[in-house]
Amino acid sequence: MVFEHRLVAAVAAPGVVDVSASWTAPLPGSLVRQLDAGDRDGFTKGMRTAERLPDIRRTLEFRARPSGIRDRFDLYRAVREYRLDQAQAAAIRTPLLLTDPEGEQFWPSQSARLAGMLPGAEVVRFTAAEGASGHCEPMARLLVEQQVFD
Repeated sequence: MVFEHRLVAAVAAPGVVDVSASWTAPLPGSLVRQLDAGDRDGFTKGMRTAERLPDIRRTLEFRARPSGIRDRFDLYRAVREYRLDQAQAAAIRTPLLLTDPEGEQFWPSQSARLAGMLPGAEVVRFTAAEGASGHCEPMARLLVEQQVFD
């Protein structure tokens, strides 16, 4: 959307600046350092150990499926590319509405960070008191849709 200027308006639910944050946060620091250093063998070995736990393996298989990338090192390196910097944000001309749910589990505080990069963006905060907390506000879709479509 950074370079798409034909849209009249758009919604980012939630606003995300760095997709990889939710991928790398659960990793031990040693794996992040190996990823950053380009240590494919070390990273792959560590991920194989982690994926002995069925929940971790299933989660990674589910999250990797849309990309079609099976190699974990290549997958994490690709996800690291999904970041928005200030220069890219400056190119956004489409008016944006950013949702910001209390208790966002994957990208906490990123809606506010994105809003800071886009002075014209409107932020709609959703709270637990409204029943609208959590990623994508699953328990208050009518409230969210009312805000988005208004």
